[in-house]
Amino acid sequence: MRKFLLGFVVGIVTLPAGAFAAAWLGWLPTNANATPTALEQAFAHLALDRAAARRAPHLANPIAPTEENLMAGVKLFKGDCAGCHGDPNNGEKRESENFLYPSPTVFALHPPRKPDYQLFWIIKGGVRYSGMFKWDGEFGKDASGKDISDEKIWTAVTFLTRLDSLPPAVAAEWHKKGP
Repeated sequence: MRKFLLGFVVGIVTLPAGAFAAAWLGWLPTNANATPTALEQAFAHLALDRAAARRAPHLANPIAPTEENLMAGVKLFKGDCAGCHGDPNNGEKRESENFLYPSPTVFALHPPRKPDYQLFWIIKGGVRYSGMFKWDGEFGKDASGKDISDEKIWTAVTFLTRLDSLPPAVAAEWHKKGP
């Protein structure tokens, strides 16, 4: 039993020490043009999924999924998000480019399945160690001086969570080529 406990403790200490040594010696890949390993991808997705599930406050989405709001979401997404996350016209190409590390999800090909409040939390705070910057406060203030960032983020979330069931006019705008 004593040898087992000693082996267990040595194992627990060796793993983080080995990871630290590999990082300190420069053995870990840090360049963005390398393909991440399956383990690295799984760990990053797990960390983001669990952090969103644990930390995102259960807020109700204040934006109704009306055709007008979904159309505003399409325009917002195409103007501010599609440069990284793609759209139906460039999704396949965008997914194969790997211009950011890790590559952002192409929502036209892989619609998000997280609840509204988790998507809001992710977009508002961004994602560390990725190209996903925070959108909290990034949309500025309206004429009355009110910060409209939360409203814009919720509008994008409302659109994203309904990608599979867009009304015909909104779907046509989503699939339309050009700006």
